[in-house]
Amino acid sequence: MKFKSIALTLFTVSIASIFGTTAAQAASLSVLADGLDNPRNFDFDSEGNIYLTTSGRGGDGTDGRCVPSPSSQFIPLCAGNTGSLLKIGTDGSKQTVIPDLASLALTPFGEQAAGPADFKFDGKGNGYLLMGYAGDPSTSGPILQTPTLGKLFQVDLINGVLGKEVADFAQYEVEFNPDGSDIITNPYAMTIKDDFAYVVDGGANVIWKTALDGSGIQNVAAFPILPVDQSELEFPSFEPPGEIPAGDGAPSGPPPGEGASQDFPITFQSVPTGITQSPNGDFTVSEYSYFPYPEGRARLYSVDGDLNIEETITNGGDGFTQLTGTAYDEDGNLYVLQHMNTSEWKNILQGGEVIGDISSSIIKVAADGTRETIWNGNGLEAASGLTYRDGALYTANRARLAEQGQLVKISLDKGGDNPTKVPEPASMLGLLGIAAAGAASKYGKRKRQEDKLEEILDKVEVL
Repeated sequence: MKFKSIALTLFTVSIASIFGTTAAQAASLSVLADGLDNPRNFDFDSEGNIYLTTSGRGGDGTDGRCVPSPSSQFIPLCAGNTGSLLKIGTDGSKQTVIPDLASLALTPFGEQAAGPADFKFDGKGNGYLLMGYAGDPSTSGPILQTPTLGKLFQVDLINGVLGKEVADFAQYEVEFNPDGSDIITNPYAMTIKDDFAYVVDGGANVIWKTALDGSGIQNVAAFPILPVDQSELEFPSFEPPGEIPAGDGAPSGPPPGEGASQDFPITFQSVPTGITQSPNGDFTVSEYSYFPYPEGRARLYSVDGDLNIEETITNGGDGFTQLTGTAYDEDGNLYVLQHMNTSEWKNILQGGEVIGDISSSIIKVAADGTRETIWNGNGLEAASGLTYRDGALYTANRARLAEQGQLVKISLDKGGDNPTKVPEPASMLGLLGIAAAGAASKYGKRKRQEDKLEEILDKVEVL
């Protein structure tokens, strides 16, 4: 469902017509920016303008700057300078503040990029840009030639350039490997409190605490593994390309199913992806979970300023699927964002071809653990990052797709004590089939891209 570039704030979608279900509350979705490459996290300045990171679309691989992706069945991950920091004005304008930032993405579709990952202001109005990664810096660095990845920078917004380097998470992972598993780093989201940045890393499976004055990383803590009996895991039936070695200490997975000839490695890693400050001053962290992304197993954590981790924050702290964002409203209600309502491999082939329903949902969790799905699909797809502001939720829509990403606003109608609930995602799966019908038409150049993929695969040297 690739949209053409359209005017900002183009349309509003009423939630009253989710495939024939009864009208719920009058929440509405508005598109603030469109045609983006892998949009991610963002922040508001004092005037209400939004500074949004886009992780780019990587490179085309012709320069040889490619490595096998460690998290996507070793499909080529190619580097380019296609990431950016954007400013979305209150008047709907879109301005590139910093262009040509380092980016890695899967070929041939430019999907699931790593690059500019988050941007936040501190209390003094200084801006900080977090750069993601998607691999082992100790081996991929010389090939990719992307020295800014895996770091936090203070940003010069006036001149539109990266400023002082605040922290180097990639090097710390290489030297110390805090979680004791594979050496991979991917700083994904952050929040700032006082003079410190708290960064969740979906590759290293940790939370970092770093001082903003440049004195470096102060503390780090690893999130607990996500144990699931392998007999409960569901695997794709397609055969992955290339060799799939299990990581150090990772148990081998069960056969992926009839018609496949290789096992998939299981790591049980947490993969934290979202962080926000909670009403009590601590932090709430969401996790994505590991391949094959077991449904209903993603958890929420409470983390204090010293990085002590509590596994679940309420009796509603688990049972989610692939979380990529958290936010609180002024009443202390927690909102969590499900990137997809079912395991991602069911909907997107490794490499980026959409083959199924990639609907996202936003779930409200009250202090007593009561859950209410306030938005489900209906234009919200593969979303990442969540912010609450003045009665509305903001998120990056189609956050893992090149040229199709959006920044969207979901206005909430909080009137009344008993708003009608939207059906939970699990009850909607039989109705939400909107993506599959148009999947092939999204990629008119599919055959040529597949040929390009084969060409790049021939060039990639497996690390």
